[in-house]
Amino acid sequence: MKLHRFINEMKQQYTMECVYSECKPIFYHQYALSNLKEKGYKLAVCSNSIRKTMDLMLERACIADYLDFYLSNQDVTHPKPHPEIYLKAMEKLGLEPQECLIVEDNIHGIKAAKASGGYIMEVHDVEDVTLNSILHSIEEIESQEYAVC
Repeated sequence: MKLHRFINEMKQQYTMECVYSECKPIFYHQYALSNLKEKGYKLAVCSNSIRKTMDLMLERACIADYLDFYLSNQDVTHPKPHPEIYLKAMEKLGLEPQECLIVEDNIHGIKAAKASGGYIMEVHDVEDVTLNSILHSIEEIESQEYAVC
């Protein structure tokens, strides 16, 4: 048990070092979030990270102000790939799964998103997350809904 605790502490220390050295504001992410917020979209982040890491990442990326809230692995009983974190966010937002677009880049997150019943925008890299790509995904979803007779 002591070894497990030690390894976890080392992992958290390494994660924090990475956040401090790598995490910074990205203009097109801030632009996308501010535009989506202005258009009335509700925005949340759901992460398997611990809250302390998320606090720091969102602060260093300068995007926390655009979010309605965020959930960490400490807010759920079952982490991703279980859909609990997405279902909890949907409930907190007052939305049904079919009203949600989930942007995901991780295999566990993709599995969780699919299991939640929400729409998913799979991305491979942070550069894939732009206002245009998100709006394009929303347009595709809406065109599918209108095409059903």
